[in-house]
Amino acid sequence: MSSVKTVLASIRIGWYRDFGWTNPLTGFLMKTIAPVASVLSASIVYWLGSSAAGSFDPSHVSYIIVGAALYTHVAAYSWVPSQAISEGKWSYVFPQVFISPKSSTPFLVGRCLASFVTSALTSLISLAFAYYVAAAIFKSSIPFIVTPLSMSLLLGALLANVPATLGLGILLAAYTIFASKFEWALPTYVAGLLMVFSEALFPVSVLPWPLSAFGNVLPFTQFIRAAREAVVYGSVSAYSYYVGYSLLGGLLFLGVSLWAYRWAERQGRRKGIIDRKVV
Repeated sequence: MSSVKTVLASIRIGWYRDFGWTNPLTGFLMKTIAPVASVLSASIVYWLGSSAAGSFDPSHVSYIIVGAALYTHVAAYSWVPSQAISEGKWSYVFPQVFISPKSSTPFLVGRCLASFVTSALTSLISLAFAYYVAAAIFKSSIPFIVTPLSMSLLLGALLANVPATLGLGILLAAYTIFASKFEWALPTYVAGLLMVFSEALFPVSVLPWPLSAFGNVLPFTQFIRAAREAVVYGSVSAYSYYVGYSLLGGLLFLGVSLWAYRWAERQGRRKGIIDRKVV
């Protein structure tokens, strides 16, 4: 129960950190700017290239819109645990957490879940906004399924992907414990690799083997595929396979990440690594 209370308190801290500096509605609307810009940029780049080649396909636009929106969603909250440790180092707050006998894992989980709620809402808004803007700009009907069932399936895919993204965040946090400078760099690089290997903008089948095989086994790839099945293609059977694969793979990944973080945390306590000066 104490861990649950810590997680709930950390969720509140995360929301206060994100919105306490301004009006919550204003802060939330500002957070929609980046995902909207990301989705529209990817769609326009495809439109320009395909129009020049004479091969524009509206179904590819919906493919890109969903992938770009959900990739942004994953990237937005996967780096929050690493950010929480970095901020704690800069402010000399996180070393105080290490003084306590309990693990800091519930604190990081709560911060990540708080960001999940925010990024899920902003990603869904960017998805809807980009759909209508793309249809107006490209003057074409963009295939999209908007029904209570499709929206429920999309929400289910978002929830099924939480263990995988939380695992990625916890794994990055384990690295951040040891980092004394440029701890922001690795999450940025990982986010870039995720865009390539998660099938966000193009099928992983175009990658050479074994890179394509690596992309196929990622739970993030299966999550985005499940979301496309929900709102673009409408295959419930394929959706069930992808979302189940994403959930199972995510739970396995989360288990490994939690083990890695607890090991890193023990090393940080024993060797005083967390007290190293941040540059």
